[in-house]
Amino acid sequence: MMTDNPQPTAPVRYRATLVEAGPTLNGWVLPAEVLAQAVELFRGAPCLVDHPGMLGRPSLRNLAGTVEAPEWNGQAITATLRLAETPAGRLLGELFAAHLADLDEGREAAPLGLSAYLSVAWDAQAEQPTAAAIRKVWSVDAVLHPAAGGRVERVLLAASARPVGQRTGNLDPLVAARHVIACSEEPHMSIESTRHPNVPVDGRAALPPGPPADAHAAVLAALETRIVSLAGQVDRLTAQLAQAEEPRTITGMGAPAVLRSALNGADQVQLALEALIRGERPERVPPLSGIRELYNLLSGDYERTGVFNPERVYLANVTSSTMAGMVANALNKRVANLFQEYPRWWEPIVSEEDFATLQAVRWITLGGIGELPTVAEGAAYTELTWDDLTQTAAFTKKGGYLGLTIEAIDKDDTGRLRAAPRALAQAAWLTLSRAVSNIFTANDGVGPNVYYDDSHTRALFHNSNGNLGSTALSWSAWNTTRQAMRDQTELHSGEPLGALTAPKYLLAPAELEAAAIQALASEGEPGTADNDANPWAAGVGLDARLQSARARVIVVDLWTDADNWAAVADPKLWPTIGIGYRYGRAPEVFSVASPTAGLMFTNDTLPIKVRFVFAAGPMDYRGLYKHNVA
Repeated sequence: MMTDNPQPTAPVRYRATLVEAGPTLNGWVLPAEVLAQAVELFRGAPCLVDHPGMLGRPSLRNLAGTVEAPEWNGQAITATLRLAETPAGRLLGELFAAHLADLDEGREAAPLGLSAYLSVAWDAQAEQPTAAAIRKVWSVDAVLHPAAGGRVERVLLAASARPVGQRTGNLDPLVAARHVIACSEEPHMSIESTRHPNVPVDGRAALPPGPPADAHAAVLAALETRIVSLAGQVDRLTAQLAQAEEPRTITGMGAPAVLRSALNGADQVQLALEALIRGERPERVPPLSGIRELYNLLSGDYERTGVFNPERVYLANVTSSTMAGMVANALNKRVANLFQEYPRWWEPIVSEEDFATLQAVRWITLGGIGELPTVAEGAAYTELTWDDLTQTAAFTKKGGYLGLTIEAIDKDDTGRLRAAPRALAQAAWLTLSRAVSNIFTANDGVGPNVYYDDSHTRALFHNSNGNLGSTALSWSAWNTTRQAMRDQTELHSGEPLGALTAPKYLLAPAELEAAAIQALASEGEPGTADNDANPWAAGVGLDARLQSARARVIVVDLWTDADNWAAVADPKLWPTIGIGYRYGRAPEVFSVASPTAGLMFTNDTLPIKVRFVFAAGPMDYRGLYKHNVA
């Protein structure tokens, strides 16, 4: 006898790995610390069948389940995946069941897994695309060839293919018990849970009268024996597999490189834009034809009114400022990379530091205490006196904006946008280069004023500072300059600084480059016919001496006087020139966009602002020497 008595089935749950840390097959990196901080963002995330397309939005028709109880295990985010009673959920349940069965039976299985659909903030300083933070988890979807090592691992609770309650009559307890064991996470389940649902016993479902109690006991005993036997087989197989894999296993090499999660539509557009600006074809995302397509895609403004039209934008979470923000992000990365390519001639002679505020930078030179005094037996120690001298430098804010006009967008003038990063990087390089150069050339070549005691100042290069000369560059002039710099004395103690302030670098205009290299690279004394050795030449052989000399000669192309030159000590031994940075050591690019305010409204221009904030100035006059040749 068959009757219909429908009851809801228990939702199917799977234990799953959502995303793993490390480099991805998409070519970008998810650091472990970024994933660890984003665990709670995965809680309650929907699970869809397939990712939305680049221009598509998630569809309720594809909703298959929900992520529960996410946690971080040190290498990956794991969770429980609860399937929904929807067509997509039932489809996914069938696919997962078949997939796990194939794996259990050792058959070839389709590359079915899970892939997270994320909004990611990128690390602009990293050499390859690297996530700095996860902003939003849109979904964790079932896909083929998952990008993040996402996968289902085992079923936690599965519903019967035929809901319990659709059959009346005797139910074979062995069949019922087999069903319970197959669908339960717990290996030992009471036989009471297999009884028929139409006969309540203490509020639980019960079987109708069937085999006697001793038959039930026999079934339980048989099941327990089979469970123990199965567990033993699993242990033996595990040991055999471990033994077979041991010779092929390499440890101590870090986490394996596995693929991570997928990109949402906005992230794909961002990568396509970055490739467009670099003049390259993007990998794994559709390319953009130009800035016209980008503008249409992110604004919906086909009429070129300068007004954002959200009804025509198909990407999720796109606003009126999205395009400007994407352009700024792409330019930031490109500018930072290009800025590193320019010859930063000043780096060997300066001390660089990052600051947390815009307060004036204070560079402090501590005075020495001289030789330690002798302490007699039983006598008290003498307090040591030490002074300091402080030099200050104010932060300078440099910047401006580049305008991307509606006309340039409509003409698809991508070359103009592509040229912007190099122009910005070169401008920033020239700005900082001139700031350091001016320390040597300001005030008719004697530099800015510096403190020589707590309350009095004089020029950086001054006879009283023992660092100003007027001799043309030559080997003998370099020799004299070295001696003068070694004669500098320590603040307060008056002890000679010697090797600490000895010159390491020779700064010269382009006109003196050859003479400077000859002075430091010649095997003998330059300009003479005697056999006296050049003590300042370093290296065995001409090539080695030339290489060493070129490393110590710094050409300052911004110097306009063809005869003046300078010497600088090693900043690691005696810092002399400082550069302080606020907001980073490369120029920043910002977007300023609103459809009803600013230039986009008044001048049909999308402004991209660049800013560079730094302080540059002398830290101490010791360790510097300048020759202003008449």
